[in-house]
Amino acid sequence: MNRNWLVSKTNPDFLKYLSREVSISPVLAQILINRDMKDADAVKDFLSPSISKMHDPFLLPDMDRAVERLRKSIGKSETLLVHGDYDADGLTSTAILVSAFRMLGMKTFYHIPNRLTEGYGLSMKGIEKAAQCNADLIITADCGISSKESVSKAVSMGMDVIVTDHHEVPDILPDALAVIDPHRKDSEYPFKYLAGVGVAFKLLQALFARLKVEDCDSKLESFLDLVALGTIADSVPLTGENRIIVSHGLKIINEGGARIAIKAMKEVAGVDREFLAKTLSYTLIPRINAAGRLADAGEVVELFLTDDMKQAKRIAVLLNEQNRKRKAIEGDVLKDAMEMIDPDNLDSAIVLSSPDWHPGVIGIVASRLVEKFYKPVFLFSIDGDTAKGSARSIPPFHLFKAISECSDVLIGYGGHRMAAGARISTDKLPVFKEMISAKVDDSLSHDDLLPVLDIDIAVNLSEINLSLVKELSLLEPFGNSNKEPLFGARGINIVDHSIVGNKHLKMQLSQKNYQMNTIGFGMGDELKNIGPSSTLDIAFVPEINEWNGMRSIQLNLKALRSGE
Repeated sequence: MNRNWLVSKTNPDFLKYLSREVSISPVLAQILINRDMKDADAVKDFLSPSISKMHDPFLLPDMDRAVERLRKSIGKSETLLVHGDYDADGLTSTAILVSAFRMLGMKTFYHIPNRLTEGYGLSMKGIEKAAQCNADLIITADCGISSKESVSKAVSMGMDVIVTDHHEVPDILPDALAVIDPHRKDSEYPFKYLAGVGVAFKLLQALFARLKVEDCDSKLESFLDLVALGTIADSVPLTGENRIIVSHGLKIINEGGARIAIKAMKEVAGVDREFLAKTLSYTLIPRINAAGRLADAGEVVELFLTDDMKQAKRIAVLLNEQNRKRKAIEGDVLKDAMEMIDPDNLDSAIVLSSPDWHPGVIGIVASRLVEKFYKPVFLFSIDGDTAKGSARSIPPFHLFKAISECSDVLIGYGGHRMAAGARISTDKLPVFKEMISAKVDDSLSHDDLLPVLDIDIAVNLSEINLSLVKELSLLEPFGNSNKEPLFGARGINIVDHSIVGNKHLKMQLSQKNYQMNTIGFGMGDELKNIGPSSTLDIAFVPEINEWNGMRSIQLNLKALRSGE
């Protein structure tokens, strides 16, 4: 795929000033400036994320009303039902709310909807369960903002509803007692990008403060392992309050303070190293999400709530098996989708459908297709007269806004800028394809459809050393809006190269007589169009490679091109 290589540059005098003020290298200063931190205090806060810097939860809309209703509920010994969602964000949100409410002595039940039979949002089955439990109050977790009809139904049955959500807000809010969502237009909350579990945590912060819970800070911090897990899973920006949450949650996980669930999953998954945000993204999080994609995700909440290691291991083994099945199904759907696509005749948006696709994996497959073709992708699983869809986008295209403008042909929809879901009558799929392709054509230029390789800084290979790589670790945790810093270098010569593991490119490179080892995962074919005597431009992430007790620098290649 062709890409525009863009290298960030800053006034050298300002770089020297910032590096001197914060006692960091000019390289790290450039990377931080690229992340829009140009002030010494902002840099210090970023590099040392502190819980004391978290915002007042009562700045969130309706928070005071929600907390007061919960306080009365405790006083009256009422029954609550927490209605969550089937993904990792929704499951961790549900678990911390149920755990906290039970800690406060409240009779609390929960409901996780089945993706295949109930779909996303506050479901009728969940409302019926609340009625069967004689619940006086329903609290949604990571859902509800688009469930106007369901909320009205619950209210008509005599139940109050508190919505906690973080998705884009529709024009008309549900008729709930309280609607807590940082994206509300009337929200004064300074940080808009909390995950669903982050919003749930803010509710607990406010409630514990109002109740003057003994040892409040310690009790709240005990939830941060799950809050970090759900935040990483939902790919929200790892800046601001999310950075604080994930930094402290990872510390709890890695220092042995995490709950039994995480210890059991780590053991079953065979993970024997320290967790970084990216490690969780390809180890535990796919296993948690697999349950909701293929079956009933309620077991995951039980896993998060249990203190019994035997039960935790049983559920962890189950999740392992479900994840294995998910991978196989996902592979089949991806292969099928690729056969439907003509790479030489692509539309502005890729819109595909099939009755053979499992609706639980089409979102993952859509992400794979976006990575390959760099276009908005919409995949629909057809079930008779109705199709369930998952969509993934590219940064210039606001997915939720575009889908909402096609609402006339949709049964329902929800999501945010980069990911969304929708339901549609099968016979309306051709119309939707035309409409959404027109939206892409109208809003994106040719350059918008060409991916950009944002390089933080251009360096010489001789500048990459162990001290610099250690300093770069201060930027952890990496994720959305805080990617691993990408370096670029020019005038690179190939000393030696080989293909390892059938598809990975291993090279020894040199620049001005300075040599370094590199690995390019999945880049085995990248040298085919480069002449044997050509110099290279490379984009890479420097890493520490440990082998036989020795530590050395290795460059993890992300892209290369002819430097001619």
